[in-house]
Amino acid sequence: MKRLLVVVLVVLALLWGRVLWLQRAHFLEAEGYLQEANYKLAIREYDTALHFYSPFSPYNERAAQRLWQIGERFEAQGKLDWAHMAYSSIRSSFYAARSFYTPGKAWIARCDEKIATLNARMLLQDGSIGPEEFETERARHLRVLRQDRAPSVPWAALAVLSFLGWVGSAVYVALRGFSPRGDLHRRQALWGLLGFVAFFLLWVVGLLRA
Repeated sequence: MKRLLVVVLVVLALLWGRVLWLQRAHFLEAEGYLQEANYKLAIREYDTALHFYSPFSPYNERAAQRLWQIGERFEAQGKLDWAHMAYSSIRSSFYAARSFYTPGKAWIARCDEKIATLNARMLLQDGSIGPEEFETERARHLRVLRQDRAPSVPWAALAVLSFLGWVGSAVYVALRGFSPRGDLHRRQALWGLLGFVAFFLLWVVGLLRA
């Protein structure tokens, strides 16, 4: 059992390292585009970096901060649609990364305020609302943005645990289902196969219901 646990932990560490490496690659690419003042591609790459969210990664905060700075730059220039794009990238990326918890809640709250204000300002600019309606419209957008659409924690937890069980079952068959000479241990292989199928089905159900 200890051996199996070690293998699972190693697999998870490798997955985390792979995601972190990809996140870093996209962040550095975004930094290059930002230096060239290619804001469209910079936003795209920072957004992609945030989509490769991994716990404890320093690039989560750095990418969000860069997008926020780009949004403020465009906002100051009156380019509200571009500012909206930058702030929305932060918000949507953190929401895309959530499972049984939502990362970046402070960033999401800040972006909600900005996006609601920008939505009202753009409606004011094109004449859809009058100045007296600005605060009402802003409050309406903010209320919609703040609606909680978080996944079900129990189902999300089931999805995570069943995924670990699924991987663990495959490792169990590989380690215990065969002898060192390659002979099949039928009982161990059967239990491992049953666990593999059962955990896979639970994982799919957990993802669908979460």
